[in-house]
Amino acid sequence: MALVSRYLDPNLVERLNHMEFSARRVVEGSTIGLHKSPIKGASVEFRQHRFYVPGDEPRRLDWRVLARTDRPYIKEYDEETNLRCVLLLDSSGSMGYGPKHGPKYDAAARIVASMAYLMLRQTESVGLATFAGKMTSYLPPHATSTQLSRVIDQLERTDPRGESNLPQAVQEIADRLGRRALVVIVSDFFTPMNRVREAFARLNYERHETMAIQVMDPDEQEFPFRSWSRFRGLEGEPAMLAEPAMVRKAYLENFRLHQQQFAESCRAMRVEQHQYTTDRPLLEWLTQMISRRNK
Repeated sequence: MALVSRYLDPNLVERLNHMEFSARRVVEGSTIGLHKSPIKGASVEFRQHRFYVPGDEPRRLDWRVLARTDRPYIKEYDEETNLRCVLLLDSSGSMGYGPKHGPKYDAAARIVASMAYLMLRQTESVGLATFAGKMTSYLPPHATSTQLSRVIDQLERTDPRGESNLPQAVQEIADRLGRRALVVIVSDFFTPMNRVREAFARLNYERHETMAIQVMDPDEQEFPFRSWSRFRGLEGEPAMLAEPAMVRKAYLENFRLHQQQFAESCRAMRVEQHQYTTDRPLLEWLTQMISRRNK
């Protein structure tokens, strides 16, 4: 219970109980949930008529149409099914940054736990994968009552370390998923933009719906340092002693360019983009993000 409250405080849970999270594109699944599947079968919502071909089950014939037209037609239905979602969490070294507001990884883990809780409450299937240089853990999507505790246990046992390799992680996820799903990537996305586009392109090719949630510390947006500082790389880069005034302009220009390219890549690949900074109340941000998405 203590672990659960670390990632999901009671006020957050209460608000999540009044929210719904929907998939924007049609996805596939096999159990009853809140979403529609392109799989055609015998369910409760009529889709269309199709002319009978040898091999079709006679019980699916529309006898009224046959009596009226003397032509055999089959009824097809949309199956109502659950959303299959994988939450892909960046656990590379850069996610450990957070001198004032706590590590970015902790904030990202709370976002992941919140989304897992929300979708499991809707009887959706949720899985979790963490990655650094490669996928470091994988929890397949399930909608069982114990899945939330498994997700939180995995979050608790993961520490941010190592270099990031988003395309490699996405490759491994896509190979495991098989059929279409919602993939939510929670990361700072501080990686060369050609590698981000490579990852998005793979998911887009497989027709997965993709969300990108970028988690950042305010320091990374503002570069507030004033005195001589030693900047230590968190993913293997060498330390650098610098006078912030001399590098601030170049840093901020590179940061703005990276953010612009990231937004353009998301638009080009039909990736839904959101941004969270660790100084912002999570409950407020989640409420606005889900409201924006559902609209």
